[in-house]
Amino acid sequence: MAELRSLIAGRPPEDRERVERAYAFARDAHAGVLRKSGEPYITHPVAVAVILARLGMDTESIMAGLLHDTVEDVDGVTFEIIEREFGEGVRRIVEGETKVSKLSKQGSQQAEVRDTGRDIQAENLRQMLVAMTGDIRIIVVKLADRLHNMRTLSAMKPEKQVRIARETMEIFAPLAHRLGIGQIKWELEDLAFQYLQPDAYAYLQTRLRTRQEERQQLIEEAVSQLRAALEDDLELPDWVSHIDIAGRSKHLWSIHNKMQKEGKSLEQIFDLLAIRVILTPRELQVPPGTDEGRRERAEETREKRICYHTVSIVHSMWTPLPGRFKDYIAVPKPNGYQSLHTTVISQSGQPIEVQIRSLRMHEVAEYGVAAHWMYKQGSSLAQRDRENWIAQLRELQNEINDASDYMDAVKTDILSQRVRVFTPKGLAISLPAGSTPVDFAYHIHTRIGETTVGARVNGSIVPLSHRLQNGDMVEIVTAKNSKPNQGWLNFVVTRSARAKIRHYFRQQERDEALERGHDLLERYLRKRHLPVRQLMRTKLLEDATQKLLGTRNPDDLYLALHAGKLTPSVVGRLLSPSLAQEQANAQARRAASAPRPPAPGGVYVEGLSTVTKLANCCTPIRGDQIMGYLTRGRGVSIHRLDCPNMIRLLKDEPERCVAASWDSGTPGGTIVDLDVVAPDRQGLLADVLGVLSAEKRSPMKIEAGVGADGVAHILLRLAVTGQADLEAVRGAIRQVPGITDVVRLGKNGGRGRASA
Repeated sequence: MAELRSLIAGRPPEDRERVERAYAFARDAHAGVLRKSGEPYITHPVAVAVILARLGMDTESIMAGLLHDTVEDVDGVTFEIIEREFGEGVRRIVEGETKVSKLSKQGSQQAEVRDTGRDIQAENLRQMLVAMTGDIRIIVVKLADRLHNMRTLSAMKPEKQVRIARETMEIFAPLAHRLGIGQIKWELEDLAFQYLQPDAYAYLQTRLRTRQEERQQLIEEAVSQLRAALEDDLELPDWVSHIDIAGRSKHLWSIHNKMQKEGKSLEQIFDLLAIRVILTPRELQVPPGTDEGRRERAEETREKRICYHTVSIVHSMWTPLPGRFKDYIAVPKPNGYQSLHTTVISQSGQPIEVQIRSLRMHEVAEYGVAAHWMYKQGSSLAQRDRENWIAQLRELQNEINDASDYMDAVKTDILSQRVRVFTPKGLAISLPAGSTPVDFAYHIHTRIGETTVGARVNGSIVPLSHRLQNGDMVEIVTAKNSKPNQGWLNFVVTRSARAKIRHYFRQQERDEALERGHDLLERYLRKRHLPVRQLMRTKLLEDATQKLLGTRNPDDLYLALHAGKLTPSVVGRLLSPSLAQEQANAQARRAASAPRPPAPGGVYVEGLSTVTKLANCCTPIRGDQIMGYLTRGRGVSIHRLDCPNMIRLLKDEPERCVAASWDSGTPGGTIVDLDVVAPDRQGLLADVLGVLSAEKRSPMKIEAGVGADGVAHILLRLAVTGQADLEAVRGAIRQVPGITDVVRLGKNGGRGRASA
């Protein structure tokens, strides 16, 4: 607690007193509780509060850091008590942090015991991100909480270490980066790297440690030379009150990442040696009455001038490496980071990276969104970026239902590396790294994306698949009647562009299906000389759709017609009762004037005069309960009512299933397969064939075999006239001594049993 008191010593007395009260409350609430490491639990909230104080966060955030676990872990402590004792602002942060922690812990436990753990964890991360968008301080407190937990992760089981480290690398480190809190981002990445790739971590740590003294000596020499050059400058001392020059160690994860991406060895990484120059400008003297906005612009301009002057001094004393100068002051990173980076060859012959920035730029780079509480005006561009991506989190929550898809979208569109590009009018647009002109166009407006035909980047025509770089000026060429190309899906990066392109083509397919369904119905009605405009009024179509499909949207009717789920005649009969009556009368007249010829298999389908065919899957015979299925172009297929295929069709396409019955006229013949089952014995086959001969039956096919269990199976193919005829045959066969069953087979030998 001594360190925390030291960090807040410069704050107003009433703020210090509030922090002391929050500490006392948390200390008493967690009294006697230990962490996994064996330390008193109060050490964790105090460590979180110290991290927040170092970031310069407001007093309410520091208090929330001390109290963030009290409601969740301590019986009797409620949000109402927190609000009564410490105010509504502290309660809001603690409540958000408690909700986030519960989700994270719940998801962690479920992830360990269920196969669906990944989906559960994705849903919890989704809800966590949504909860944190309510107050950005909730995110910062959560990051401080995660940082201290990562520092003490060694007390956890190995499997938990890996899971928490992966979550940190994929979600929390990128969150810190988007908020511009480099101080937390770098440490989270290195700590996660240690648990995710321990061998690579140990290798780099050992390699860097072996030459640590040599590098330190080179840095000290370079710092001394640079300090002397800056102090000797005639102009700089008049502009700055303090110059801080220090060596900067490259972070292990950053080195590893660079080696992997660029395929370089450790010796080929130029910026292992680095110096950071932080310039504190003197107070700007302005004429009395100068408005605040003009003063701020003047201060910002002077800051830039001081940094550019300083880099000119660096380049005059050391040779700069071509292509290694980066101006993040003129073109800041999307998270608000501003600095000048240049790599030079020092007098020792070693490459050294030099970073130059003002004190304000340094605070924003290190503390990001937390700098808002240090510099109330903040960086307007960076502030807009942060507001935009928090708004994006909320939009994604409304647009995407699946939790895994949501997390993929967050990682791709929000937490990924970014590039800042510009419109021809100079408006800055932040996009995921690797974005193309098509992503840019859809980001500006959907209509611009849909009518894109070309693009110019920095004045030059480029392919639409061109990858945009930081600082590019992008101009989109459109044509009024142009349409999206499905090939764009092969190279666009942003989820929003991909979703809009897919939506366009889905809508096109739907529109075509609606038009074709409409045309089918209209042609049917015109062919029968019916009043099309009158019958296709919205009210009649809605009523017909309600009766046929259970909805009142005529579009559903047209789509069903196009898909073949409904026929125009069925819809026509509903729209025009006179048509239905006319069709019924015509059918009755045809039936009365001429006897119908027997249908194949002796089957008639109710209300239809069409070709029928007995289904091979269940081979129905006269006497079976049957039903017809209206096929596409092949008439009606007749199935047994207990046929698995018929059961499925009744469920999936009931509108195509029609009643059917056996003709009462001359019966036709049907082929059936029978399986005669009995214990194997000598003369069994001869006895069965003898019975068939006595019944005047001639089998079309005979197969016999004995299984490993000693049971004989005799497969017979016979012609029968119906169910009664089949039962007579089966009854005769069962008279053979030893026969246990006579089973009727379906297609491919399936045992479609009738009763024995």
